[in-house]
Amino acid sequence: MPIDTRGFDDGQASGPESGVSQSPPGLIGEIIDARYRVESLLGEGGMGLVYRVTHTHLNKPLAIKVLRRENTHDEEVLARFRREAESASAIGNQHIVDINDFGVLRDGSTYFVMECLEGMDLIEAMDLAKRMPEGRALHIATQICKALGAAHDAGIVHRDLKPENVFLTSREGISDFVKVLDFGIAKVANGPTRLTRKGEVLGTPHYMSPEQCEGEDVDHRTDIYALGVLLYEMLTGHVPHDADTMMGILTKHLYEDPIPPKIRVPQVSGELEQVILRCLEKRPERRYQTMRELEADLARVQSGKRPVGPEAVTLTPTRPPEPPRPRVSPIYLGGLAAALIALAGTLAIDALEDRSKRQEPTGLIATTDLPSAPEPAEPAVAEAPESKVASTVEERGDKAEPSRRRSARRKRAAPKKSTPEGSSTILDPWK
Repeated sequence: MPIDTRGFDDGQASGPESGVSQSPPGLIGEIIDARYRVESLLGEGGMGLVYRVTHTHLNKPLAIKVLRRENTHDEEVLARFRREAESASAIGNQHIVDINDFGVLRDGSTYFVMECLEGMDLIEAMDLAKRMPEGRALHIATQICKALGAAHDAGIVHRDLKPENVFLTSREGISDFVKVLDFGIAKVANGPTRLTRKGEVLGTPHYMSPEQCEGEDVDHRTDIYALGVLLYEMLTGHVPHDADTMMGILTKHLYEDPIPPKIRVPQVSGELEQVILRCLEKRPERRYQTMRELEADLARVQSGKRPVGPEAVTLTPTRPPEPPRPRVSPIYLGGLAAALIALAGTLAIDALEDRSKRQEPTGLIATTDLPSAPEPAEPAVAEAPESKVASTVEERGDKAEPSRRRSARRKRAAPKKSTPEGSSTILDPWK
């Protein structure tokens, strides 16, 4: 079985096969504190290097993590390094890596001694399996619940749970025996309130809770979210949220719901999907409130029963609040209002002008509507001889002609539509 080369550190580690040779001069082959003989370099990370050693009196293989020499004067890094050793040793659970000793080398470098594990970390196991069977994923997740439940009881929040920090080994015939590693950025309830600048984001983006993404103060429920991500990844082969940039991943944690596991892999049971989505709630108060609650529901699912979950919370995931919209300047709003008023005034003026063009002229309407003056009645003509009557009519016709012409001119004064031929009535010209 291969020796773990990464799980003991907070960063990407590499083994001798990748050309690592940054060990302190003379450290390999040296005996530390008269009892630890340094055998080989297992790997290195951001804070330190990990060596395989042998206890000279017990002939027992162990591992030593040595803080990089350049970090020994950085108070924050040194505090994190010491916290890792103190946190792991304070928990005292079989699923937490065992820390045996702590000391300082001759050059001032700090180190601590831990058990040497043989096996593989969870990320290697997932790479080999592609997608884990549900029973195996439940077995691993249940042990993580036990480990972190003990840590939470001791007032310690891991804050960096990820596949590289879950190691699978064999113990007393049990395969996939879990050891949780690396409490380097753990939050300790009775320790310093902060080891980092305010608002600094700590953790691994794919496994960080929404509150952790915002740089807020976190509690034990951030580890419950991270365990939900691990369960999702073990069963589907994908993380719930992924993007090309770190900021893209953090944004999805904050504002996007994950694709339900059954959509990716229909074989995932609906009961286990409920448990996973509960762990991945955006708001901490909607998740499982303790690792014991989560462990109990995992046991129910494993035995074919329905999960219970926290009684005060429904199982339906809710949509996260919309991101705040940018505020609009009052000056911009005032200018926009003035422009709208001016546009409305212009449209009103155009409407009035158009209406006035379509209205009938007052004088023409009066002339058209008034009745024509009656023509003067012709005087009665007494009966007379035929020749006299004809003479009278001829004379009267000559005199009446001007009067009829004046009447006709009055009627033609207003413009009118053409009257159908043969009609004896005068039509309204605007109808």
